Amino acid sequence: MMDHVLGTVGATVGLKSVYDDDFIDRLSHYYSVIIIIVFTVIISTNQYVGNPIECWCPADFTENRVYYTNFVCWVSNTYYVPFSRQIPVDPTRRQEKELTYYQWVPLILLFMAMLFKIPRMIWKMLSASSGICIDKLVYIARETMTAAPEEREKKLRHIVKYMDQWLENVREDRAGLCVRLRRKIGRVCALCGRHYGNYLVTVVLIVKAFYVANAVSQLFILNLFLGTEYNVYGFEVIESLIKGDDWTASPRFPRITLCDFEIRQMVNVQRWTVQCVLPINLFNEKIFIFLWFWLVFMAMASAFGLIISTYSVIFPQHRKSYVRKYLKLINQYKKTKDDRQSARKFMDSYLRQDGVYVLRAISNNANDVICTELVKYLYKNYKEKRQTPDDNSA
Repeated sequence: MMDHVLGTVGATVGLKSVYDDDFIDRLSHYYSVIIIIVFTVIISTNQYVGNPIECWCPADFTENRVYYTNFVCWVSNTYYVPFSRQIPVDPTRRQEKELTYYQWVPLILLFMAMLFKIPRMIWKMLSASSGICIDKLVYIARETMTAAPEEREKKLRHIVKYMDQWLENVREDRAGLCVRLRRKIGRVCALCGRHYGNYLVTVVLIVKAFYVANAVSQLFILNLFLGTEYNVYGFEVIESLIKGDDWTASPRFPRITLCDFEIRQMVNVQRWTVQCVLPINLFNEKIFIFLWFWLVFMAMASAFGLIISTYSVIFPQHRKSYVRKYLKLINQYKKTKDDRQSARKFMDSYLRQDGVYVLRAISNNANDVICTELVKYLYKNYKEKRQTPDDNSA
């Protein structure tokens, strides 16, 4: 559904939907970026096409002076003082109440979009060393769902052949110098243990931790950009809604502000204070309150995804039950001891953690039918390779 709603926007700005991760990760690096880009276009249009600020000038100001006042108050920072309080006489106290963000909102939003993309860039960089291109496999698997029977069989065998070569190429090194030392390092340091079948899942956990840190850190980074306690903004809105107060009356995004500027006239300098209205803050307020709830939601969703992924890595029974489900569907997991032992070696020695992760990626982004067929062919190849030495010895 989100692909139909936001996919067109993503294609327009050059973002392509990828299929080598789960939906929670795509919420961060794909859908979040699209939403932020839409907000950036809205704010930029109001800034550069409309009138972002209008100041109430004295009656003796000419049209050029009004024009100048609007521009100088836009490029300089205005400040907010509620009508119930007096305007401070000291200019230093006025500067403490300045709003320093509204000119830079489009750049702030683009920076947020870049932060959402960084974990994805880390994933692409690290997963490139795994020896397999997961998004290409998933793309072919998705095409297989609508292909003709002959073409379907051809694509499935292509995926199986590719996965089989990859699984065989990442076997544990059995020759060379310091074999035992390499094995110990590989078991301790997962990033150095690509040949031990745990490289991809380790990278996944690292990237998911980055997604969590990104969503949480952006709540506090926006404090620096906006100059307000943005990390508690959503709680204040919820409290106002519960009490029935006007939640839009926030000093963070005031509509009416004050502007001080000076005009040099020959030998003297005149200081003026005018009252200005910021229509742009009508949009900024709604956008940033949405982003607050979105960041909180993304932090919770990413944390949930990290917990689930960690659980599946730490407890092998979860991984085995996943593969066992497909073996039962193709009647290859029977009650005999030899069948169970063969299936166990297929999961532990052949697929291992990285192979199961690839199957999960295909199942999550294609369907279970395609994944069942892949498991059937992979298990068939595995059994044939195990029987080959016995046949030759006979």
